Amino acid sequence: MPEYSISQLNKFEECPRQYRFRYVDKIYRYEEGIEAFLGCRFHEAMEKLYRERASRIMPLEEVLEYYEKIWAEKWHQDVVITAEGRTADDYRLLGRRFIEDYYKRHHPFDEGEVLGLERYIRFKLDDAGRYSCKGIIDRLVIAPDGCLEVHDYKTGSKLPEQEDLDADRQLALYEVGVRRLWPEAKEVRLIWHMAAFDVEMRSTRTEEALDKLKVELGALIDRIEAEREFPPRESALCDWCAYWDLCPLKKDGVGEEKRDPGKPGEKS
Repeated sequence: MPEYSISQLNKFEECPRQYRFRYVDKIYRYEEGIEAFLGCRFHEAMEKLYRERASRIMPLEEVLEYYEKIWAEKWHQDVVITAEGRTADDYRLLGRRFIEDYYKRHHPFDEGEVLGLERYIRFKLDDAGRYSCKGIIDRLVIAPDGCLEVHDYKTGSKLPEQEDLDADRQLALYEVGVRRLWPEAKEVRLIWHMAAFDVEMRSTRTEEALDKLKVELGALIDRIEAEREFPPRESALCDWCAYWDLCPLKKDGVGEEKRDPGKPGEKS
């Protein structure tokens, strides 16, 4: 049975045709925006920091050195910068500031016992086991009060409203997985670290909200598995699509430049 990630499910809602290209036809297109590249390097720096925390506290300068090292090692010529007048160094320095702010706020990083870093989870969405899901949790923690915490790093340039986080499906789906894998958990907290703003935001879900999510995502999976045509859906998100040469709505304009969307990408 197929396993679905929240990014797959979101992609189908955004554009069924792009979903088909990527997940059904398995046509892979590698195009990485600078914002996504920065987000990945920030995640890797955080993973290194907390892995080392098991035996020692990394000095800030050492974390920054590691960040600079992986930035240089993984940089490639296909990283796309759309914001006019901005350079790769602008983003590299921005990532340094994110790390410095996070480090100062959370030092000495003893806010709970880490159960997993970039923890890959696989679980059944529903009690009957009909739907299978998967995901990667940035950091899973047992807090001092015994609650499980799902931590997620965001490096985007927009600070969400609390109501947006209270409706967020990604971490809520991870909570479903966490409760499946750790059924003894009495409470799960969802925590976002908004690196660009040095802000931590939190949300919780009721049992009723999680049940509603399971039903909604189960219905979405049913739609995906019943779909045969996968029609294209045009939207502003087309500016980030790497399949213009295949899309019936866009392929005639493959030679045209995409307009500057000005939207930051990030690791989710």
